[in-house]
Amino acid sequence: MDLFNKCLHLGTFPDLLTLGNIILFKNGGIPEEEASSHRPISLLTTIGKVLEKLLTQRLNYHLERLNKISDNQYGFREGRSMELGIHQLIQKINECRKKTPHVLVLSIDIKGALNNI
Repeated sequence: MDLFNKCLHLGTFPDLLTLGNIILFKNGGIPEEEASSHRPISLLTTIGKVLEKLLTQRLNYHLERLNKISDNQYGFREGRSMELGIHQLIQKINECRKKTPHVLVLSIDIKGALNNI
């Protein structure tokens, strides 16, 4: 625990804990010669994953406490799920349909968005 607290206090993530092995998994349906046909998975050290989880929990705590996360964010949030988001969307659609016969829903899925942050 002392190591984790020192890392948090110093604001550093030791290089040794970021080392891992990369394994390539084949994505089905894509020709093997295309780069997108393989997905890299990094296997990190257990202690590195524990520190990463600790950092994630602390960051989420502060973001929630300071109300910095949109109420429309359902993924990767405690007590929220995609099912809840879909349920609330259907409720909103039904509310709108009581006022007007036409309702428009726009959904955008940006391929590889997480890899481009």
